[in-house]
Amino acid sequence: MKPKKYFSAFTALIFFFLFLFSSSSVYSQKESVIYIGKNGKITDLKNADVLQKIKVNSAKKTTVESFQLNDSKWKKIYTEQFKSINDSTFRIKGSSKSEIKTSYRIFKSLANGTFHFKDIHKKHLVREGYTTAKIPLSIDGQLTEYYKNGRKKSISEYRNNELISNQNWNETGEKYIDNIFYSVDEEPMFKPGNKVLHSYLLKGFKDAGVDLASISGSIIVSFVVMEDGTIDGIRILKGILPTVNTVAYQSFSNLKGEWKPARLNNQNVRYYEVFPINFIYKEQHLEFAEMRGATLHWAAF
Repeated sequence: MKPKKYFSAFTALIFFFLFLFSSSSVYSQKESVIYIGKNGKITDLKNADVLQKIKVNSAKKTTVESFQLNDSKWKKIYTEQFKSINDSTFRIKGSSKSEIKTSYRIFKSLANGTFHFKDIHKKHLVREGYTTAKIPLSIDGQLTEYYKNGRKKSISEYRNNELISNQNWNETGEKYIDNIFYSVDEEPMFKPGNKVLHSYLLKGFKDAGVDLASISGSIIVSFVVMEDGTIDGIRILKGILPTVNTVAYQSFSNLKGEWKPARLNNQNVRYYEVFPINFIYKEQHLEFAEMRGATLHWAAF
């Protein structure tokens, strides 16, 4: 009888350790993928522009890696590491090639099973809104974003993570263009062609007497291609010198030529463009990077 009791106890001990091992490793094995299409729409791999890999590392730690489709290859653009501080707060360490940010996300559970959240960075409220999921967010309802000075940047309406409409303001509090989109089925196009656009901008700098060989750095111009093919809301997001910034602004303001507007869900929509101009001193010329839309609102701030 004694050997039998010894065997039973030994067997129970083995099962106990196996249970501990499996319960501690289950989180590291749990991984899921979310596919995101145009305008934040949750979709499948075939129609995805962005995919997010969610890996639960432990009961308190989760990693979300975001990849963007570029030339038929998935390129990692952002990583978020979530650590649960308590039942209602996450600390988020976000990193890309250019920067690392640490922020906090505070949740409040609602009666309908959704959540109200606030994103705080360096003690400043960055955005707040409603979501149906904590990691990653799935925006449903109103989302309000703020500038560093506390003024409202935008108030947007989402449905199932898709942007429906928005109101927008400049950092000074002045009204900006409403109902602009950042991801569309068909991006806008300058009908005379990018080569004509680049030549026109280069001529503008030369006619203004700007010595390209003496300037280094980059200017980032943003504007909205309206639904009728005109452009509006021109802004210098990043500048170099006041004179150079003014020439860039005036060049876009006086730009001749029609734009083919963006298309989303078979309709013409307003689209937010970002146009970088790089001044290369050694080669004494301007380098025009590809125009691109602004970062989607679902992405990390």
